[in-house]
Amino acid sequence: MSHGSLRPFGGYLRTHWVSPRRIRFWLLALVILYSFLGFFGLPWLVQYHAVNIAREDFGRALRIEAVHANPYTLTLRVDGLTLDDTDNRQLIEWNRLLLDLTWASIVNRAWTFQTVHLDQPVIHEERLNSGETRLSRLNAARSDQRSVDDEPAQLPALRIAELRVAGGILRFADNLPDATTDEPNPVSLALQDIELSVEELALQDGTRFPARMNGTFTQGGKLAFDGTLQLLPSVALDGKASIDELALIQAEPYLRQLINVRIDTGRLNVSGQMNTDAQQPFAFQGSAGIASLHIKDGSNDEPLIGWQSLRADQLDLSFADRQLETGPLALDGLSGLVVIHEDRSTNFARLMASPPVDDGEDGDSASKDENTGKEPASFNTTIEGIELSDGAFQFTDNSLALPFSTSIHTLSGDVSTLSSTSTVPADVALEGQIAEYGLVRVEGSVHAWQPTRETNIQLTFRNLQIPEYSPYTVRFAGRKIADGTMDLDLGYTIRDKQLDGSNNLVLHNLRLGEKKDTGNAMDLPLDLAIALLEDNEGVIDLAFSITGDVGDPEFDFADIFRQALGEAVMSVVQSPAIFLANLIGSDSEDLGNIEYSQARAELLPPQRARIDTLREALNQRPALILELAGPFSRRFDGPALQREKAIATLRQHLNEANRDAADPSLTAESNQDIVETMFSNRYPEIGLEAVQERFVISQNDSTNEEATFDGLAYRNHLGERIIAAQSVTDTDLIGLANARAIAVRDALADSNPDTRITRDRVRILDPEEIESVEGEHIVMEVGITTDGSE
Repeated sequence: MSHGSLRPFGGYLRTHWVSPRRIRFWLLALVILYSFLGFFGLPWLVQYHAVNIAREDFGRALRIEAVHANPYTLTLRVDGLTLDDTDNRQLIEWNRLLLDLTWASIVNRAWTFQTVHLDQPVIHEERLNSGETRLSRLNAARSDQRSVDDEPAQLPALRIAELRVAGGILRFADNLPDATTDEPNPVSLALQDIELSVEELALQDGTRFPARMNGTFTQGGKLAFDGTLQLLPSVALDGKASIDELALIQAEPYLRQLINVRIDTGRLNVSGQMNTDAQQPFAFQGSAGIASLHIKDGSNDEPLIGWQSLRADQLDLSFADRQLETGPLALDGLSGLVVIHEDRSTNFARLMASPPVDDGEDGDSASKDENTGKEPASFNTTIEGIELSDGAFQFTDNSLALPFSTSIHTLSGDVSTLSSTSTVPADVALEGQIAEYGLVRVEGSVHAWQPTRETNIQLTFRNLQIPEYSPYTVRFAGRKIADGTMDLDLGYTIRDKQLDGSNNLVLHNLRLGEKKDTGNAMDLPLDLAIALLEDNEGVIDLAFSITGDVGDPEFDFADIFRQALGEAVMSVVQSPAIFLANLIGSDSEDLGNIEYSQARAELLPPQRARIDTLREALNQRPALILELAGPFSRRFDGPALQREKAIATLRQHLNEANRDAADPSLTAESNQDIVETMFSNRYPEIGLEAVQERFVISQNDSTNEEATFDGLAYRNHLGERIIAAQSVTDTDLIGLANARAIAVRDALADSNPDTRITRDRVRILDPEEIESVEGEHIVMEVGITTDGSE
């Protein structure tokens, strides 16, 4: 086209298309189109695509009440959104979402929002019976839409100057397994009034931005965080976190999975600096405390354990290092109830939930890491001491014939550093009051994580009112206690599971009560044991030891203690004389044996010394009574009694003949005529001449000497025959036996008035005949008993 022909066309454009009137028209048309698309088209498009994406990509139904857009202010508002799960249960909803896009998005080449406001969002999360959650199932549905070879979608560049969430609610439903039924046990938790504020949010690697959040638990408690947040390349939080007055009752359903308890009250308070990132799953430094905790038995609603306050002003927790360190724990108002049931099981043992059945071949597989198959590293714990104040415990034992109950209160003291990584045990120093007037003190050291490796504990009990402990004495020996107090010192050392214990039991003014048959009590003569052990001031001091292997499944401390105490008592009552000798430092093991010569009742000097020792011991044991059964033996005492009777008859004849009878002898030549008379009276059929011929000694025939007569042998023969002819009656023997017992009684009672034993403490029993006597003496065994002896 020639230059001339273009000139009319240019004029046409100027007059018809690029004239000011035409430009205004097209601008107006563009504005109208932009406004229509912005106000009407974009909301429809957003709603249409959102509903379709939810249905096609996620298989969920999405409902939106309204979408509003302002193309001039670059704002988008989505009202009344509801996303349902596959079972038509609501999953996500909100009242209003406001997006304020800025023109800086063009310059920044990123979606840049001045503000993003989300009002009253609600998330309905639930852990299903399969173990998956609704949100994880939603993410899995999205993943199923992508091909395995598809690369993960690139996140869009995004910047938000101000993100606000107001009035948010997070509801969580959990379907916990129920051990008693096949039906799940539903649990609901909710965090409401959630306020979230994030500034300068950016989806860039390593970028952190300020974030603040707080919320309220519906059942009590507040949660707050103020710090920084990072989203890429992994989520990271760093800042100040706090939990205020969190009601622990919300954790009860999870605790009941392990132990059958009910949390009545309890509030958790935590404040400090927290951190979590790719290298640190969770770390916290700050303080923590639990106030007004009261846990009850889940089966009968009885109080179990609790405290007024437990606080650690310093707490350092690191999951990456598997380490927990705390400053001193201040524990105030600790309380608890320990019950031993009829079958000797305890209320604490009954609380444990049944462990899950392990179907694997390796019984320890449940404790291994699922990814590595290795045992998880131990969690290192260090507690810089425990300060206990005003603790109280109630103890009840229903396994006894008589139910028993007592209390320990005002329990206070300290425990030094407890460390799972150190071999140094913790020092323990506690003191409290038992019942109304008793005292308990615990001192020593214990390794809290391995107590069977090294423990050294001293337990001191003072002024315990023994009648309250009658249920144990009934079980022990079938007797109640009427009166008395008890002091008890227990010292136990455990090294490498070997127990070595020393026990010292001191009883004051003990008085036994009525008998009670329990069927399994030890057969112990307690009256005698008490009389032997109790001194002038009414004090019994008994020491005994116990040993055992605490690692043995059959180890039962109560049975070992009971057996050791029983053996200590029996060792006293089975050898009372030895016990009395040891009591006064005598080395005589024969203190209870009094020896007599043949047919003699008088006490020889060694026996008098023995009786003096016995008297000294009896003066220290005023409740003891001696029982004396005088001994006699026909074989041992009979010949001597016959000789005494023969000598007595000889003396009588000498007195009648007015001869000297001071020292009569059957073999004296001067007494031969009387002895011959006595012989003839006993043996009239035997002539004296015939007897004399037996003692004539004939001489050798080669000599002229006459025969000689052995007069001494003759008189010995007569004497022996006279002695043999004497009769010993039962009356003679019984009289001798009684005289022996009376001699001991008189020796005990007729001495110094300040030391003598009253006669009513010595009983003369019927004589005791002894068939065989060994040695040169017959022995009377001194019986030791009491008025109430069993």
